[in-house]
Amino acid sequence: MGWKEALLPYRAADNFQGAAILAQSSTLMGLAAAWPQVKRQTPDPPPPSHEIDLEDLWKKTVVDFEGWAKLAQVDPLLVMEGFPVLQGNGIIMPDGTLNHLAESLLQKEAAGSLMAQFGLKPGDVKK
Repeated sequence: MGWKEALLPYRAADNFQGAAILAQSSTLMGLAAAWPQVKRQTPDPPPPSHEIDLEDLWKKTVVDFEGWAKLAQVDPLLVMEGFPVLQGNGIIMPDGTLNHLAESLLQKEAAGSLMAQFGLKPGDVKK
């Protein structure tokens, strides 16, 4: 079993509180958007049907904070302040994935921003 499967219950959780916190901060949105590209080192994945202690996994995960700051185009201090918020609220996962609600929120935000830049309204785009 890989980390993707092992962390599925955490990614699939209906984390409305985390999504609400994410939606209130453009800095956190930028950090979350960059998170999948951030270099990190995690321990080997657990054997099948092994229970995951997310807090313990985070302690064993090494994150490239300086690289994250460059990817998100923010000051490294903002990364250091935002990381515990994203981590503690279950928005980001140690393997580089996001909670499904956070991911949906980022996709909708990106689509809305792109449409606004092109001067489009929802009815203007056809499937």
